[in-house]
Amino acid sequence: MRTFFMRRNRQVGRVTRLLLLMLWTTFPQLPCHAESAELASKTSQQATQGSKRTMKGQVKSESGEPLIGVTVYGADGKVSGVTDMDGMYHIDIPTSLTVVRFSYVGMNPVSITIEPGTTAVVRNLSMQSSTTIKDVVVTGIFQKNKEAFTGAVATITNKELKEFGNKNLLTSIANIDPSFNLLANNQYGSDPNRLPDVQIRGTANLPTLTNLQDNTRTDLNTPLIILDGFEISLARMVDLNEDEVESITLLKDGSATAIYGSRGANGVIVIKRKTPQTGRLRFSYSGSLNVEVPDLSDYHLLNAADKLELERRSGYYQSTNPGRDFILKKKYSAILENITRGFETDWLSKPLRAGVGQRHNIRIEGGDESFRYAASLQYNGVAGVMKGSNRNNFNGGITLSYRHRSLIFTNDLSIGYTKSAESPYGSFSDYTRLNPYWRPYDDNGRLIKMFDNDVDFYGGFRNLPANPLYNAMLNQKNSQQYTDITNNFSIEWRPFEGFITRGRVGLTWRNTETDDFKPAKHTMFEADEYQTEEGSLRKGRYNYGTGKLTNYEVALTASYSKHFAEKHLLYAAANWNVTSNFARNYNFVFEGFTDEYLDFPSNALQYQKGGKPSGGESRTRAVGLVFNANYSFDNRYYTDLAYRIDGSSQFGKNRRFAPFYSVGIGWNVHNEKFMKSVRFVDRLKFRASFGQTGSQKFSAYQAIATYSYYLNDRYNSWIGTYQKALENPNLEWQKTDKWNAGVEINLFDNRLNLVADVYLDKTSNLLSSLKLPLSNGFTSFVENIGEVENRGFEVKATGFLLRNTSQRLAWSVTGSIAHNKDKVVKLSQALKDEYAKRLLTGGTTPNKVIREGESQHTIYAVQSLGIDPSTGNEVFRKKNGELTHTWSAADRVACGISQPKFRGTLSSMIRWKDFTANVVFGYRFGGQIYNSTLANRIENADKHYNVDERVFRDRWQQKDDRTFFKGLNNETITNATTRFVQDERTLSCQNIHLAYMFSNNPWLKRHLGIQVLTLSSDLSDLFYLSSVKQERGLSYPYSRRCSFTLSVSF
Repeated sequence: MRTFFMRRNRQVGRVTRLLLLMLWTTFPQLPCHAESAELASKTSQQATQGSKRTMKGQVKSESGEPLIGVTVYGADGKVSGVTDMDGMYHIDIPTSLTVVRFSYVGMNPVSITIEPGTTAVVRNLSMQSSTTIKDVVVTGIFQKNKEAFTGAVATITNKELKEFGNKNLLTSIANIDPSFNLLANNQYGSDPNRLPDVQIRGTANLPTLTNLQDNTRTDLNTPLIILDGFEISLARMVDLNEDEVESITLLKDGSATAIYGSRGANGVIVIKRKTPQTGRLRFSYSGSLNVEVPDLSDYHLLNAADKLELERRSGYYQSTNPGRDFILKKKYSAILENITRGFETDWLSKPLRAGVGQRHNIRIEGGDESFRYAASLQYNGVAGVMKGSNRNNFNGGITLSYRHRSLIFTNDLSIGYTKSAESPYGSFSDYTRLNPYWRPYDDNGRLIKMFDNDVDFYGGFRNLPANPLYNAMLNQKNSQQYTDITNNFSIEWRPFEGFITRGRVGLTWRNTETDDFKPAKHTMFEADEYQTEEGSLRKGRYNYGTGKLTNYEVALTASYSKHFAEKHLLYAAANWNVTSNFARNYNFVFEGFTDEYLDFPSNALQYQKGGKPSGGESRTRAVGLVFNANYSFDNRYYTDLAYRIDGSSQFGKNRRFAPFYSVGIGWNVHNEKFMKSVRFVDRLKFRASFGQTGSQKFSAYQAIATYSYYLNDRYNSWIGTYQKALENPNLEWQKTDKWNAGVEINLFDNRLNLVADVYLDKTSNLLSSLKLPLSNGFTSFVENIGEVENRGFEVKATGFLLRNTSQRLAWSVTGSIAHNKDKVVKLSQALKDEYAKRLLTGGTTPNKVIREGESQHTIYAVQSLGIDPSTGNEVFRKKNGELTHTWSAADRVACGISQPKFRGTLSSMIRWKDFTANVVFGYRFGGQIYNSTLANRIENADKHYNVDERVFRDRWQQKDDRTFFKGLNNETITNATTRFVQDERTLSCQNIHLAYMFSNNPWLKRHLGIQVLTLSSDLSDLFYLSSVKQERGLSYPYSRRCSFTLSVSF
């Protein structure tokens, strides 16, 4: 069998080489003709130069791959030949020629000196890449020299992404760079179908009045995401094939983001995918097995005996009515008997599992200097810890690149398909409330629908406890899916050295579908409205939604770089782009399904009562023109300038266009003459910049007058219209002024490296609602009112505690810290009034309130002095200083900020030969958090259901008890109080990475044809330590994740 595959591989290799050779000789290029498998062409001019000698050898890349199509020429510039399919060259050169040069696109040229008099010369050589990822800044529009770039950026390679986690791109970036903030979501934990909130350097936007009133998620602060020059969504980034990513660049300050103008205020994430590599046909595969287990370490619930005792102490089993008291005592005795017999249900384990997922990626690539190709296919199946919860993603792509003289044609087609499903077991919080003495099945092994039918005990029919497992066994579905097809085509022209022009056309098409079906037997239809004859016919509901998105972008870029007079370097570039986005969505709600398996919409009785199909559409267009220039003198002093004009259909007709700009300066101190004697300083760079950017993450039609129809009122078959919103022809762009200063230091032969930045971002002209008199017919309309400020710093340092190049041993430690402080400078009157209403509204947890002069994340609660030992009631301090037992919303004060003052990561990496180990910790401190567990699961807990064990142990019970919680039988609601505002300090182990690489192993090469084999393992979210003791992952639990990966290249 092994012999068969070896022969088969040799046949495939011969066929592939023959096909590539045919392509090479078919397209017009350098004047040459094939003489043999190892023969390169000779020009007719060389034939007349007299006596000759032979020169041959092989040219490889720095990774050891043969390079096809390397140009070989003499010092006089005349071409002698090119390398063949194996990187081999065989040429005849004049005996008078003593210098031979080798040239290849993307590689540093190599010159070889030949001793005169020799008749045969053999030279094998390796060519190195002219630039590495770390040497350039990929901005998504221009490619800049990092040494002369004034912007604050962070470049992350594919290798670093893998070493800092393999969960998804977002978590890996957060483990590396302190400015990239994934906001913790205690509600949804590790839900694979929940997109995280992402921020770079704080919040530059505020929610609108409509967002607040409708309680809609806005994502106004999500960074712009650019993939190979074109914008993509956050969901698409999460579902990207990580193995295809070459690098990710974070653009943070004004100098870096101003080239994106109206889209750059929130920062920019630039993703560059791998380009096809030249050489023989290469096949690579990587596969991962991922296991997720639920983390329930923060749940401390009562066992069956303690829960029953808590109910007895609370007086649930006694009544002044003798008949009722007898029933309650009998009820208590029956439960106690079951507990004594050992009946106890672990409800937390019922909806959970160890989720086993897998990921596979296949890639083939090859080609020569003229024609390159690559194709990839990936499957990523994520199985969440809630049963039935999953996210399955398929990605495929084909990249073709053809070079003809100074022209390069590239086409990149990518297709993505994602289908996700929510757990049929419902919310995890439903199971945390279930009493452990309840049983899921009856004596006949059938699922119990309702645990108890005692209406009086639970205070009403609608409060009867339902079994969530019953719903899980029904035929229901809650899934989403989308298909994304993107094609990017580009033409690049390099007519002479230093000048590059590029034209690009990108087209994206996306189709989405959502299905949510609940059969008639679902417990949600036990509500009172479904108990009538009419209501019973309405049981069963299907919510179906579909949407389509079409986006195209055309861009033209030209750049020129010139190094002159030895010390001067000039770079100038311009880019023009136009984009169009069209989105349309429909939503239908059907009800009345007679059978749970008749789950198609056509089997419904009707649309939802009082409802009808809904939907919407939007179209936006934008155009932009940007100029960028960079000048460097003697690689010491440099400046960066950018100016952009943007136009968009989203703003008023009198303010469609707006300018954005940036200026930056820098100083490479290490290149100064006076630094030559300071040998311990390898690099010292100062930079400063100012830039103005904008944001346009808003409604497509916010600036124009919009109308709607009176569909329910018609006259003689005519329908009327009414105006929904006022026009604002002067509505203009939000603008963010960004100041930044930074330093980059490398010391002691690069053993200590540090990057530090301080920044100030001011956003003005915030889009907000302006309050109008009722006589206008409208209460508000959108206007430019509002200002927000963010200021902070970021520091990242790496030190090598041990580095021995001869032993290939290195041990490095990296630490990072970030601080951001935000302040609302100005609000519109409409928002002030809305937040004033919220401030006077009660609630068990503080609702979101924003006030001028305060942070957006300020917590407002009534000041508490603790629990009165004599009564077990809480003592409050009013604003006027008086003490009271009565809570009043009017006494709420600012008592904390829910964002940490400082956060960052600590990591330690060891490399020894082919072995790598890396561990990453995350920390945050200096902020406050409102502990909702104390409020909702201890004091405001419904003791008819299971509760936190502190209810049983730490509540006030008798006079002179000094406790943190009020009396056990005190049923008054505890509203937002400073008693539950706690300082937060956390430390978590975010990822542990172990890897071993077998490279250039003779046995693997000879017997299996394997060039590189890598085995790795990652352990994510190993532990989480916090000063705040609260339940984490309420609707969906957090999980710990372990993965094993095999990567192989042939």
